[in-house]
Amino acid sequence: MDSRGIVLSEPDKKMEALAKQHGLPVTVDADLPLAYDKTLFVASGTTVPWDLLPAAWHFLQRWDAAVPLWRYGVNACDVGGKEEQQRTKEVVRDLRVLLHSYELLFVRKNAAGRALRDAFLEELQDSEDPRLAFLRAFYRVKPRLCVLPRSWLAEVQQYSGARSPSPPRKHPTLVQVQIGPGRYVRCRPENVEKVREQFAPGRRHA
Repeated sequence: MDSRGIVLSEPDKKMEALAKQHGLPVTVDADLPLAYDKTLFVASGTTVPWDLLPAAWHFLQRWDAAVPLWRYGVNACDVGGKEEQQRTKEVVRDLRVLLHSYELLFVRKNAAGRALRDAFLEELQDSEDPRLAFLRAFYRVKPRLCVLPRSWLAEVQQYSGARSPSPPRKHPTLVQVQIGPGRYVRCRPENVEKVREQFAPGRRHA
């Protein structure tokens, strides 16, 4: 079985304790190494959706990396300074694209995964906006990137606001599964394998 773990750029006792509870090793290194076959890079202060991690590891079987969208309705042309926007436009060509939440980045340990990590670190060295830096790295490397819905950051949204007198109603988080060329269905993360089996090629469907 391939190794799976979390990489932090700085110590975080709470995160390390939670990772241990979920059976995941943690590496603390500012150089952000691909320390595992499937690595989750977590930025300081980010809440990890622990119940969704099995789905993320599964996605890395086919994809080089996976990352949630940051905000709907906010494009690359809406962040950063003019100089960095221009540099980004030279790579991306059109800044009317959504941004990614690099704070929760899943990367597979392969050539494309390493190239994405290296390009991101390189872009960060001369960047004021890490989201534009990640976007440039993504477009430079062009890895197979699985873009996850913003609901993967739901816990972050929940705890960043004011306290509510009663906990919000919890809705199931769905993930998108490809069942054929241009065909997708949505299901719960724990049902991904069942759906793939149900729609496997050659199997008759009711």
